[in-house]
Amino acid sequence: MAVVQIPRWRVEPEPVLVNCQNVKPLPQSSECIVQFQTKGGHFTSFVPSRHVNPADKQLHAFIIADVDQGVLVDIPAETLTSSSRILVLDSEKDSLLSFHDWVAANGSQ
Repeated sequence: MAVVQIPRWRVEPEPVLVNCQNVKPLPQSSECIVQFQTKGGHFTSFVPSRHVNPADKQLHAFIIADVDQGVLVDIPAETLTSSSRILVLDSEKDSLLSFHDWVAANGSQ
């Protein structure tokens, strides 16, 4: 029997930054290619550059729900192999950084 995790949706999504392995602006485009990895797989997405901090290789995203073993993160665009919602397990939450801490350290963009 399969176990189904029912998300506990957050009333207020929590802004976070996803640490990426690769962030590359596309020439003559307002988009960037971002690549990141979770235990669920390796993801690649084309996102508007306003959602990316290329110098720090970080992608702006939101935690939108909690599940038994982690959180559901909504990124600004669908990935090439999945939707725009990514499961991040509790054991890998270090790949997320609180957006509020980032703003306090770097100022708003």
